[in-house]
Amino acid sequence: MNASRLTPVRTSGTSAHALLAAGLTAILGGCGGEAMDGAVTVTTVPTQPAYVSGGQTLLRIDADESIDLTEVTVTVAGRDADVLAPPPPDRLGRSEHALLALVSGLADGDNVIEVAVDGRPAASLSVTNYPIQGPIFSGAHLEPYFCLGELAPDDDGPARFAIGNGELLDGAGFGEHCSMPTRYDFLYRTAGSGGEQGQWRALETPALPADVAMTTTSGGTEVPFVVRVETGTINRAIYQIAVLYQLTPTMEADVSPWSPPAAWNGRLVYTYGGGCEAGFFQGTSTGGVLRPDMLGAGYAVASSTLNVNAQGGCNDPLSAETTLMVKEHFAEAYGVPLHTIGSGGSGGAMQQLLIAGAYPGILNGIMPSLTFPDAVTYFIDTEECRLPLRRYLNGSSLDEETKRVVGGWARWFTCDESLGPRTNRIGPDDCPDVIPQTARYRATHNPTGVRCSIYDAMRSVFGTKRYDEISPTPVVDFGRSPHDNVGVQYGLLALKEGKISKSVFLDLNENVGGWDIDFQWRPERAVGDPAAARTAYETGRVTSGQGGLAVTPVIDERSYLDDTGNFHTSYYSFVMRERLIRDNGHANNYVLQRHGSGTSLAASNLAHMDEWLSSLALDGSDAPLAEKVVRAKPAGLVDGCVPSEGDAIAETPHFDEERLYDNTAGQCNALFPPHTGPHMIAGGPLTNDVLICQLKPLDRGDYEVSFSDAEWARLERIFPTGVCDWSKPGVGQDVRQRTWLSFGPSPVNRYTPPA
Repeated sequence: MNASRLTPVRTSGTSAHALLAAGLTAILGGCGGEAMDGAVTVTTVPTQPAYVSGGQTLLRIDADESIDLTEVTVTVAGRDADVLAPPPPDRLGRSEHALLALVSGLADGDNVIEVAVDGRPAASLSVTNYPIQGPIFSGAHLEPYFCLGELAPDDDGPARFAIGNGELLDGAGFGEHCSMPTRYDFLYRTAGSGGEQGQWRALETPALPADVAMTTTSGGTEVPFVVRVETGTINRAIYQIAVLYQLTPTMEADVSPWSPPAAWNGRLVYTYGGGCEAGFFQGTSTGGVLRPDMLGAGYAVASSTLNVNAQGGCNDPLSAETTLMVKEHFAEAYGVPLHTIGSGGSGGAMQQLLIAGAYPGILNGIMPSLTFPDAVTYFIDTEECRLPLRRYLNGSSLDEETKRVVGGWARWFTCDESLGPRTNRIGPDDCPDVIPQTARYRATHNPTGVRCSIYDAMRSVFGTKRYDEISPTPVVDFGRSPHDNVGVQYGLLALKEGKISKSVFLDLNENVGGWDIDFQWRPERAVGDPAAARTAYETGRVTSGQGGLAVTPVIDERSYLDDTGNFHTSYYSFVMRERLIRDNGHANNYVLQRHGSGTSLAASNLAHMDEWLSSLALDGSDAPLAEKVVRAKPAGLVDGCVPSEGDAIAETPHFDEERLYDNTAGQCNALFPPHTGPHMIAGGPLTNDVLICQLKPLDRGDYEVSFSDAEWARLERIFPTGVCDWSKPGVGQDVRQRTWLSFGPSPVNRYTPPA
């Protein structure tokens, strides 16, 4: 059973509309007869014509003022559009002469939409439709795939999905492709005092309860705090949409692009959840849609289970595709958002940055927190810490301070304890609890089982390879991994600064070892796959300033956790910022705000982002988009930090690579000193994006200490092929990042992993 699609009522009325920021999405159109040449253009909104789903699409038709809009007709395969009506005045006050049209009944594959004026052909548009269960461009569906009704741990009862008002869904009623009928629930926010204040409660009748709260939207309108929550399935994920809703006698009045919820401010926030696991299951939660600060200000909020990184396989093409499909449905049901803003922390930050970089235009602005630039390079530090470094340092007699300086951490237990037992994201055994034990990979007795590695979950992206060191029977291919530590001189800068001795440096690098494709320790260093590394850079699995991030407004809110041993260290925000500077010469579209763990800037930042994107939309100049993005930034939105007491400090973020052990220069660094990870202490760049380093011969002149002949011979045995040359890009890093790549089934920009 496919998820239901809400069909708009055939009427005209109030709506919001917007095209995506200029240059972020392809607008395709054609003209018919000579008299109509250039007078009419048509495109799908908000989705590009090549990626329509669910058998219907919303069209935007713009025409010269000379065109009588009442004479415009829209047909596909001889059928008229379901709805064809003018949009209301633009929310930003721009003039327009346009129509919105909903067409349904699209066949899977290519469809040609014809626009005529007074019977004369005026424009045509080819759209490609995909099933509502997907996929579109994320690659073949993961198999096996466990639906909600199948996520039943042995003794804990069925897995459940929270609607938000205390009601829970289990797997009952789910059909083919993990689908469920679309449902609508109504909730209200209480205005009581004490423990009754600010609670969500189910609303069963259209009569407003006495304890309903009032809220004031961003447009200054005060309305009862009542929310409609839509729950359904798209792309085999459970999605939810929440929006302020004015009650009607039936509570079920239709909304549409021509009659959207009256209290909606025309903006959409899309939320992303954290974690990073291999997926293979539908999930039991979204990134969260019942956000009082967002909903109360009039924003609609959407998300789905495959936008939670711990459920979606840490697979950003799949998350991007799901966002695209849910956003398309939102536009067809409620109206085209003026802009879409991403929000979420940790693994949710990864998704926002990766989607903005590799699939620009899906998100117009992003608000990451607890930022990691991406999963692939995050694992450089965490996986090396988790297995080889933790194994060696825990087994040594070194004091805590010596252990700390090897990785540059604020506390040694950032590596030793905080990462915990379940952080083996690049190994096959990091399966979520909901994956049955009998379905999981075991090298000896279940070699064809589910390998819960993010690279096996993204085989369509990285490709597969037969690894000789692991020879299960029957022989199977595994997802390629780009991770490598050949030539990495752990503790090099600690040696340079006299914080560790030569004997510690030599012993560490001699005994740290590496791992195999099953992420099992071995005495030899790990050898990454060059093809996988090239894929990571070229497809945008490693974020950079080369893709859409160069023209995306970013507000990075960083809670300071370095000194707690938490692995969400502030260093990663500087990593992302440095990549933008390297590739674009600046990071002026990236605002970094740091504060203690008890502070939140979410509400003010959402208002700032809305102002930023609205100003950008109103810039009709011919300037490059990157330039317009920077000059649209609100004057009050600046880099800086917020002390626990006193006024905020405006200050350009600075990470001093010469002061890794005392990075306290400046007011903000004095309050919130950033630390680092083992690859920077090994001499790597602040961008932290070298997966496989290029090697150079050992050279005594590279060291501030003098090695004896015996010590030098030992170093040569440790690094027989040479050491990392950090002055050069990584292996495969000489490629340009490409955007809007498809890993199947879409043929547009189809990517084939290198052999």
